[in-house]
This record gives sequence, C-alpha cells and structure tokens, in this order.
Amino acid sequence: MAQQEQQPLVMAVQNAMRADPDRALCLWFLPSSVRDAAYVLLAFHNELIRALAPARSATVAGPMAGYIRLQWWRDVLEGQRKPEHVLAPPLMALVDSGKVRRETCLSMIAAREMELEAQQTEQSVERWTLMMREGAGAFQRAIAELLGVCDSDTLQRVENAGAAYGAGAMLRHWPLLLGNGRFLFPGTPEQLRQTGEMFMQECHFKSLGALGRKAALPVVLAKRDVARGPEQAGLPRGIGDRLAVCVAGVQASLATIFSITPIRTE
Repeated sequence: MAQQEQQPLVMAVQNAMRADPDRALCLWFLPSSVRDAAYVLLAFHNELIRALAPARSATVAGPMAGYIRLQWWRDVLEGQRKPEHVLAPPLMALVDSGKVRRETCLSMIAAREMELEAQQTEQSVERWTLMMREGAGAFQRAIAELLGVCDSDTLQRVENAGAAYGAGAMLRHWPLLLGNGRFLFPGTPEQLRQTGEMFMQECHFKSLGALGRKAALPVVLAKRDVARGPEQAGLPRGIGDRLAVCVAGVQASLATIFSITPIRTE
C-alpha cells in the first residue's frame, strides 16, 4: 500500500527529470541524504513552469488559468489551503522542518507570476533580471538551503549561479523560444550573453566552498551555453557538457570528503 501511495510522487519526479535533465544531472551529485528532497524541489519547480502552459496555448483562458494555479501553490505554502497535491505534503515537510525557507519557495512562484504579467505589461531588462534571480536563482538557493548553507553571501552567489543557468539556457534555445509566449530577455542575444556573464561573475563558482559548488553546479552549463550562443538550439546536450558537470561535481564531492579548500584561480 505504501508503494502504491508513493507511485504518483515517483511519477511526478520522473516527469520533472525528463523535462529538466540539466538540473536533474546536477542534483545527482548531492549527498544521498538530501537527494530525494532535492528531486521534490525539482518537481515543484517543474509544476510551476507547467502552470504557464495554459497562458501560452489557451486563447480563452489566457494568463488567468496560470495565475489560479500559482495562487493555489501560494495558498498551500502560506497555510491557507490543504496540501491536496502529490507534491504538496513532501514540499511542506521541507518548509515546516526549516530545511528550505518558505520565502525561497514563494520567490519561485513570484517569478512565474512575473512571467505571466510580462504578457500584459511593458517588459524591461530590470524586471527580467529579477525574474531570473527569483526563479532559476531561487531554485538553486533552495538546494543550498537543503544542504545546510546559511551564509548569506554564499546563498546570494548560488542564486546568481541559477540565474546564469537560466540566461544561458535562454540564449542556447533563443531561436526556438521566439514567439512561444515566454518572457524572453528584452534585448539582443549579445546583450543576453553579457547578462549571463555578469551572473557568472557574481557567482564566482571556483571560489565557493564545496557545498556552495554542489548547489551551484548548473553554472558549469551556463558557462558553456553563454560561450556557444544559440548554435545548438533544439539539440540535446553533448557528452562534453555532461562530462564538465560530472568533473565539477566529483571535485566538489572530494572537497567535501577531504575538506579541501578550493584554490582561487580567477
């Protein structure tokens, strides 16, 4: 019976891993003690992204359908609604136990709300940047919190790593994203590349501690995406990208085991 009850949760996590293989790979290098919880966060993040689909495809429902789904999650996190979704109980367990801050999860919701609002209001680089920090950035911050990172500077740098990954992924798929209803960077691909580089500089990955680097692993892909630009739009990740993540993940794991202080190379 217990296995039957867990099956919907397992399916939700598997769907998220298929939808977001980059982050799924990065989470594999987390300690086994937190990995399951991290995949719950990934599934939650994926659920928020899915809330945008009606706004892009339904001419009648428009953004209102997305707002309703996002508000449902906000109500759950704020204790105003019963956690009647397969992901809600494990997510609330993380929040109620203090392993992940409620405000971090609410930031992820706010980012998706900003994306819906962008369909109706004037777009700006400042608002797009905030959306990246509160969306992709907040997801990585949640991973760092799960790892027990409390230092505000480290958390901010990990958040920048997430924002860098979001910018890099957008640049990589730029030709495919045009016209699909998403809140694209309101500038040129070259300006987007520069913004991704700014996020990476603010992360300064190589000088992070071992736990910070584990939480910020997607910045490894961001660096490669920003350097290439949109030349691989629509193509699956190559072995080089996956190997780069694996090398950085193993190095961070070894640093955790042997308490190795990272060498500052930048």
